[in-house]
Amino acid sequence: MTSRIEEVQRRVEEILSASGYPYKIEKGRARVERGSAAVFITAQRWQERHVIVELVCPILADVELTEPLLRRLNELNETLYFGKAYWRSREVWLAHNLLGDTLDNEELIASVGLMAVVADRLDDELKKNFGGRRWRDEA
Repeated sequence: MTSRIEEVQRRVEEILSASGYPYKIEKGRARVERGSAAVFITAQRWQERHVIVELVCPILADVELTEPLLRRLNELNETLYFGKAYWRSREVWLAHNLLGDTLDNEELIASVGLMAVVADRLDDELKKNFGGRRWRDEA
């Protein structure tokens, strides 16, 4: 399975390179930046026989869990086509998964682009309303 995961990760990098997206490899995962946000892209095992491509965007760190924040994240989850927004351990994340077994160029590029745009907008909005630090503030 490890070779299959590595194969899908290489495919992710090939698709990003062919698309012209500037990216960096860091700790075995690809990172695409946009404004104050970043999308981290990793191939990993899912169940016994599949590989998924996980796209995650750290939105905020050091943010308190409050009812208004959870309400806003729920509103986002109701309207987002790509990704889910959630709070975990004083951090807000945006995440989306693709099936790596049949990874499609256009689907990956569209997903990365949409996630980056949403994360770049969302980190400013949520920081203004709920505090915390953006990924760019951490980098």
